[in-house]
Order: sequence, then structure tokens, then C-alpha cells
Amino acid sequence: GGALYTRWGRTTCPGTPGTQLLYSGLAGGSSYTQSGGGANYLCLPETPEYLVSGLPSYIYYSYLYGAEYQYPRFTTHDHNVPCAVCYTSQRASKLMIPTKITCPS
Repeated sequence: GGALYTRWGRTTCPGTPGTQLLYSGLAGGSSYTQSGGGANYLCLPETPEYLVSGLPSYIYYSYLYGAEYQYPRFTTHDHNVPCAVCYTSQRASKLMIPTKITCPS
């Protein structure tokens, strides 16, 4: 058993006993200007794996874009949004790692 959760804006997990970092990455999702994408942000690993290149033009798909902070008065303006996927052994869990086709070791 165990539980997974994402820490948005962080690259580490808390030092709580039984908690470990599975991977860190960058927040991403679909563009607000395009239809067909998901509504939730994803924590995208920094090293994606690609299944196929050169998809046929008749296949419908959506793009993923990195998220950025948009606070002009702060030093983080236009910076990427980090994220960390953490695991704690105290609950049951499932994990889907976007842009990966292999299981972590």
C-alpha cells in the first residue's frame, strides 16, 4: 500500500518518515486557446520518452505545454512551475507517469 500526491511549486517531498520522491519535473497541460485537452495539470518528467514520431494527419491529438508563473510583480514571473510526485507508505495508491512508456525501477 501507499499513497501518491503531487507537490506543485516544489521539487522535493517533505521529510516525513515513510515519504519518498518518485520524480520531479515541470507542470504542464493543454493550452487555454485549444480544445480537446485535459482540464488538470500534469507533473511532466524532465526527460520524456516518445512512443512514436510522425503520426498520420488523420489522428487527432492534443499538445502539452509547460506552465509558467504569470505574476509580473514577482521574481518568478515567466518561470517554469516545478513539481514533485511523492509516495508515502501509509495509504493505497496508483501512478500514471505522463510521457513515459516504461515503469520506473
